[in-house]
Amino acid sequence: MAVEVFGRRPQSDLGDDTIVRVSAREVRKRLVQYYASPEGVASPVHIDLVSGSYVPEFRYADTTGPTEHRPVVLAVDPPRRQTSRPSVIVAGAIVLLVAVTLFGVTKWTAGAPRAEGFRRFWEPVLATPEPLLLAVANPLVYHASARATRISEAHLPALRIPMQRPIQVPPDELDGSDLIPVQNQYVGFGDMVVATDVAAMLARNSKSVRVRLASSVQFDDLRQSQTLLVGAVTNRWTMELGQSWRFQFMFTPGTSTTITDTLKTGRHWGIPAKEDGSTPEDYLLISRIRNSSTGGLLIVAAGVKQFGTEAAGRLLTDPVQFSAILSRLPRGWEDKNLQIVLHAQVIGNTPAQPEVVAFHVW
Repeated sequence: MAVEVFGRRPQSDLGDDTIVRVSAREVRKRLVQYYASPEGVASPVHIDLVSGSYVPEFRYADTTGPTEHRPVVLAVDPPRRQTSRPSVIVAGAIVLLVAVTLFGVTKWTAGAPRAEGFRRFWEPVLATPEPLLLAVANPLVYHASARATRISEAHLPALRIPMQRPIQVPPDELDGSDLIPVQNQYVGFGDMVVATDVAAMLARNSKSVRVRLASSVQFDDLRQSQTLLVGAVTNRWTMELGQSWRFQFMFTPGTSTTITDTLKTGRHWGIPAKEDGSTPEDYLLISRIRNSSTGGLLIVAAGVKQFGTEAAGRLLTDPVQFSAILSRLPRGWEDKNLQIVLHAQVIGNTPAQPEVVAFHVW
């Protein structure tokens, strides 16, 4: 079943690849949930997937009572230790059909046909067996020196429970050596949301990912691969590979980051820079380049700040909302490159549903 139903290679080691067992367990859980609901109780057909077997058992509702059932013989062999290959294939197909049709095990069917655009956007990723390379941005973070920490602790009251707290040191007691740059050790919250949400969504559809820090990814890693770049100015590949695209992230030290329309002078989207990182709004850019310079599919999800990046991740994994946005693009976008600039309000450090402000399809 792993080969015929899930597209695994014949030489795959199913001792390590648990896709069949995991999928069967998920179907059993969904069956239990469904038959505990009012719709399930009233269902004329009851389907069981006995633990340890991949062959479903079907029962029709007994006419003598609404909740009583009697077995019905179907043209499917009962579970055996050595189940024939055709039976396993048929059983697996039935299980998958039940899961997708009745219970929505996968989010591709959520809101169908309203989710059609979402499916078409991700279709190139699912069409190949290779895992998606997910390159996450890595912001440069500065630690306070040990000397600055000692001075700060001397000025602060003792804690009953030791916890981290902001450094509080008079400015004239610090110098440049008290700021220690730390690279390749941190990931922003918005970047983490994209990575976890996309990885979870693809896992539900039997697609794996490889998560790497962008700083550790070489161009050779990107060649001929499907890649999702997360983050803007903190992701070297977002900035470098996007140099030929219409909408680009622009960054000037000491000023705010913007998304700039390179075809219309003076048209850009940004937010005022605040030292504490807070903002009431953010802009984000979603790009999908089918014929990128890497030779493979390239997707970018990034905000001007972390809130926009988080909003991009939420949108990329929301079938209905993302399909609604994609429906505004020109016909035939599925086979072309596209970029979408969006704006999101930020309420209590949480981005709201973003709205489109510009797009480009070529």
